[in-house]
Amino acid sequence: MNLFTLSWKNLLHRKTLTILTVLAVSVATALIVFIFLVNDGLSKNVGKGYGPFQGVVGAEGSASQLILNTFYHVGAPTGNIDYELYEELAENRFVDMAIPMTRGDSYKGSPIVGVPSDYLSIRYPEAVLQDGTIYKSAGEVVAGSYAAEQLGLKVGDEFHGEHGVTETAGAHEEFTFKIAGILPKLGTPDDKALFTTLDTAWLVHEDHAEEEAQSGAEAEHHEGEITAILIKPKGIMDVAVIKANYDELDGVQVAYSGKETANILSIVDTGAGLVKVIAFATVLVAAISILLSLSAMAAERKKDIGLLRLIGKPKSYIMAGMMAEANLLTISGILLGILLGHAGTYFLQDLIFSYAGINLAPFTPILAEVYLLLGGILLCTAVTLVPAIRSYRVDPVQLFQT
Repeated sequence: MNLFTLSWKNLLHRKTLTILTVLAVSVATALIVFIFLVNDGLSKNVGKGYGPFQGVVGAEGSASQLILNTFYHVGAPTGNIDYELYEELAENRFVDMAIPMTRGDSYKGSPIVGVPSDYLSIRYPEAVLQDGTIYKSAGEVVAGSYAAEQLGLKVGDEFHGEHGVTETAGAHEEFTFKIAGILPKLGTPDDKALFTTLDTAWLVHEDHAEEEAQSGAEAEHHEGEITAILIKPKGIMDVAVIKANYDELDGVQVAYSGKETANILSIVDTGAGLVKVIAFATVLVAAISILLSLSAMAAERKKDIGLLRLIGKPKSYIMAGMMAEANLLTISGILLGILLGHAGTYFLQDLIFSYAGINLAPFTPILAEVYLLLGGILLCTAVTLVPAIRSYRVDPVQLFQT
């Protein structure tokens, strides 16, 4: 019987302990693989989030919230600003292009974004509609590919939008939207949005203005108000000039798209770092589990080891056997963990995209997996030294004395 076969049979002899040890290693590995896949998706997709629009003008408040809501469709707008501000910026000598935007409502969780259709042609000049035509009048909608798929929308379908970003806030039953076209997959958060004309938000809320005023509530969209202005500057430093001029206005802010995105990524990286610490702590627990498992096996098989010594097997054979068992446990756990990490990413990718607009590639191999395998083998070898040394030091004669 060769060394590998013997080691495998020894592991199978203690099925429960072997399975628990492999699971401990696989869970730690799966968590680390998932974290790296998400980080990889973030780094590859974050630059696509804002395209050529290096600045955003919006209501005073959190700059990060303004960027997240405008480009990534996360959270609520910071408030409204006057449409006249857009008209002024459109004529500004430092601005190559300004795009006004209204938003705040949704349909079954998908944001409804009011924006001139120029936005789509500028952001995605090579994109061709899957079906239908671009929107031309209020109420006509072009759906992102992900939104259309998840909501089962097709050209000609009609629906009623909802207040805010959740379904629980109530619907605008008096206003009907109609799907005019379906976008191709763009690979950005815009895949999960529903696009319509800028003035649609004003028309939707027009009937509610008197009712909201009587109840003391503030109308979400008055005619002539928008939530953001996307700025494509003429030069790389021109956003700074625009910010210096317009930040002084009451209730208005100018946010740098790249800077705020980097700040958001920094926060995400901090959170991911904490999760990595937990993951590596889990790896340490898995290593201790391997050590305890092998120590228990060695204690149970003292007579077996003594018998091997009596029939002439050298100490190196005993030690190599322990190492082989440890590495079988480790490699099996890591390979299973890699598989679970990719599978988990696959099943969670829709949830992650629906919330943050981050596209993941669940079955893309990552370099970290090689490091996990090599590092796991080295760590396993290190923790196995103690039980392995104890095993080959067994005195076979004493074991069989009565």
